[in-house]
Amino acid sequence: MKKKNTIPPCEQQIILAHILGKSREYVLTHLEMPLSKLQAKKYQNFIKRRQKHEPMAYILGHKEFYGLDFKVTKDTLIPRPETEHLVEVVTGNLKLVNRKKNNKVTILDIGTGSGNIIISVAKELKNSKLPFTNYQLLATDISKKALRVARHNAKKHNVNEQIKFLKGSLLSPILNTKYLPRRQAGKTQNAIIVANLPYLSQKIYEGTMPDVKNFEPRSALLSENNGLAHYEKLFNQIRKLLLFVDHCLLIIEFSPEQKPALQKLIEYHFPAWRPKFQKDLAGKWRVCQISP
Repeated sequence: MKKKNTIPPCEQQIILAHILGKSREYVLTHLEMPLSKLQAKKYQNFIKRRQKHEPMAYILGHKEFYGLDFKVTKDTLIPRPETEHLVEVVTGNLKLVNRKKNNKVTILDIGTGSGNIIISVAKELKNSKLPFTNYQLLATDISKKALRVARHNAKKHNVNEQIKFLKGSLLSPILNTKYLPRRQAGKTQNAIIVANLPYLSQKIYEGTMPDVKNFEPRSALLSENNGLAHYEKLFNQIRKLLLFVDHCLLIIEFSPEQKPALQKLIEYHFPAWRPKFQKDLAGKWRVCQISP
């Protein structure tokens, strides 16, 4: 018995548009247009993959984020709309820093994945026409395959010359290297660290939808210590980085139920710093901005 197509019409139209290389609007106005044998075979294959809960982003091979189109593969986490808030917070702080003279800023994207955050920031810098000579943009990831995707996306959006991608765990590729921010006479060295690290606890991870649990990289989602192990490791590394910069701002994404535990972790590692928690568009605690 042939399996019934249970995919929503909107997703079917998106898949068809992708195969035809046309817009969804084109598909809606050409519903009777026949497909070639190859196109029909590809369409049925994509539908079968979606019926098995494979995310649309992996089927299509790309995902929109912050108004930009990003290549994604099964080696990278799929960019989420709520993460766009991280880009807004970073760029908002860059505008504040830029008002002051003799400022040097190192922007570090930790666990970059597809590169969606740092590339979006770089594009904002380009559009604002702020001088790139005042900025150093670095992105790290432990996955060689993810970095390959990130470099592809940076080249696609014409910011590959502005971003240096480094392989390693969190801040490890930056500490004690030539990329480490260095204090200079007459210059104020600022570091803005943005991180969307794995933050799902085992319990929450087990309860995620099949689209997430069965397809997205487990290492990009799950973290020990109730989802905060990666951030605790990052906090320890930041304490070393503080020896080299005049001012540091940390911007992170987290899971709403982690707010109390995260606040205690911040107070332990940075007792003199002030965390500023922010909600996403759904009204859930999602972003924390931390600075002295």
